Amino acid sequence: MVKGFRENIGETIKKYRLAARMSQMELAGKIGISYQQLQKYEKGINNISIFRLKQISEALKILISSLLEGQEPERVAEDISEYGLSKEEKTILDLFRKIDNKDIRRGLILELKGIVEISKKK
Repeated sequence: MVKGFRENIGETIKKYRLAARMSQMELAGKIGISYQQLQKYEKGINNISIFRLKQISEALKILISSLLEGQEPERVAEDISEYGLSKEEKTILDLFRKIDNKDIRRGLILELKGIVEISKKK
């Protein structure tokens, strides 16, 4: 069975904690949580916030990126359909994102605003 993001992060935290010769009780005390909560993080039972990862990295005297190395998030972004975009809206968004020039993008936005204003007056 493939491990998820939480389990991998948890194993990484445990690996660095053990390398620092620190008990769960010690690390938990340094970051202001119970050792049971730290245990849940290490086992991948509970989600862990970026704030908490920062605290852990500081307590272990490692870079936060060390805790994230090799991690493949289960989902990087939400599907565009979750925002209820129509096919036309998605097409406009896809095309807009392909425009690299900031001036052209700004100009296009101004044009669209102008079109909306004209359509309101009719």
